[in-house]
Amino acid sequence: MKKAIILMLAVLSVGTIKAMDHDIDAQTWCKNVVMGWNLGNSLEAEGSETSWGNPKTTKDMIKAVKAQGFNAIRIPVRWGQHCNMTTMEIDATWLARVKEVVDWCLEEDLMVIVNTHHDLWLEHYPTYAKKEEVNNKLKKLWTNIATYFKDYDGRLAFAGTNEVNPNGDWGATPSAENFEVQNSFNQTFIDAVRATGGNNAKRNLIVQTMRCNPYMGLSDLIIPNDPTENRLSVEFHYYDPYSYCSGGEGSYYYWGKAFADKGEICPDGNESSMKALFSQLRKEWWDNGLGVVIGEYGCAHHYTEADRATQEENQQYYMKCLVGEARHMGFAAFVWDNNGFGNGSEKFGIFNRWNNMSVDAPFFLNGIKEGSKEEYVEDIGGEEGDPDVGVGGTVIWEGEKALDWGKGVTIEKEKFTPFDNTVTIVLYYNQNPSASYQDIQTFYGDWSTSFDFTVEDVTFYQDFKPFEFYGTTDASHITPFSLSSNVLSNAKNKGVIIHGYGVTLTKVVLIDKPSTAINTTTADETAEKAIYDLGGRKVKSPTKKGLYIVGGKMILKD
Repeated sequence: MKKAIILMLAVLSVGTIKAMDHDIDAQTWCKNVVMGWNLGNSLEAEGSETSWGNPKTTKDMIKAVKAQGFNAIRIPVRWGQHCNMTTMEIDATWLARVKEVVDWCLEEDLMVIVNTHHDLWLEHYPTYAKKEEVNNKLKKLWTNIATYFKDYDGRLAFAGTNEVNPNGDWGATPSAENFEVQNSFNQTFIDAVRATGGNNAKRNLIVQTMRCNPYMGLSDLIIPNDPTENRLSVEFHYYDPYSYCSGGEGSYYYWGKAFADKGEICPDGNESSMKALFSQLRKEWWDNGLGVVIGEYGCAHHYTEADRATQEENQQYYMKCLVGEARHMGFAAFVWDNNGFGNGSEKFGIFNRWNNMSVDAPFFLNGIKEGSKEEYVEDIGGEEGDPDVGVGGTVIWEGEKALDWGKGVTIEKEKFTPFDNTVTIVLYYNQNPSASYQDIQTFYGDWSTSFDFTVEDVTFYQDFKPFEFYGTTDASHITPFSLSSNVLSNAKNKGVIIHGYGVTLTKVVLIDKPSTAINTTTADETAEKAIYDLGGRKVKSPTKKGLYIVGGKMILKD
């Protein structure tokens, strides 16, 4: 009898610990999502769960997703067609069906997001004329959903809306009115859920940017007030660059600098632009205590018969880069899987739901698994001085200078005197999105000639085009231009002029030459020997070839 009591106490103790582990803040929730998956084109389909051509979701499907390493599922749900649109009371059968799928996920110990998805009465009307009506409906809807699930533990998170888009017009630019009303939707969602009490008082909640567009989030999202601290995340979707990921007519088949020799490379974005955007989002939201959720990402399967294998390898690489960057940042990323297979637009399928969940796009899955191995980096900034280039750089100019041909920033020759062999000029600058093009050029101070420089192992002669390198026309960047010993020798005699067009310089930093070997870092070394990459991230030890900041010096790992 005593033995049985001890065993029962042990079981209860384990259950209590498990429940406590689920009571976590937004950033912990996001970091715990190693691989996230979308149950796409099912519970959000118009008409019924199967009206968009997919079979009814089963428990075995959920188990198959878990078996491949996914530990989180986003369940898009369309509610309006199952509601009394006056009271927003939800049909009991539909609520029970959503609950059934959520329960299957939790039985597999998966983290879960439930949202409102394709509810066009909401998503298409961020207008003053509809603001009161839509907010009243949204409040009632989320009160009903949240009340139904209020006893569920912290593995379940709620997302208030989806891709709010005025009139469903993707070609139009949202107005200030649209942004203001969409921000009110986020606040209504938070207020409604928190008011239901129970576990909803501290449940992790997710709010959305306009269209779930990250750039619109950076410019116009107002973070809603939440009475519960540290339980709020921001959601965006990432199918960038669209000219690669959409898979539609005219799409590019190769993405990234790593595949530049394979064919015509997508000019609208690459590894650098992805990293730059995610770093911006991290600084804007994560560094202010918010979680970040990539509610959807993906690349449509598209290929040419002549080079299909390489193009699928490229799509695997894209997935690896995206998931790896998300993991570095702490973002929870959920791949879009609509069970669509073939060649072209909307072919985002990974698991074939009509064939016992066979993996019919292994290149997608393999890329996700590779990227998921990356680890979260606690600090993407330095500790002092110029965090994005490490400690120890010399600021030789700071201000705000819009580059125009012949009118730029001059670095006097005396600034280069302390340096030997090589030097790196780090430029802080903003792209001007209204400029017809953007260019940065380097000339010797007497305007006698231009010279070449290296950025991330790529050599440029005279011209550096931020758009082509980063794949964005409206962002802030920190770019290191490494100069050879021959260029440095001439710079010591003539100085350097940085000019161009469509770019506003804000700071210029000089950094000493890189070493040919990496210093060893041990646990008892001082903070001055901390290691940073050129993105300003603190790293335990360099694992990849490239430049690092160690003790204020730029170091080259071969």
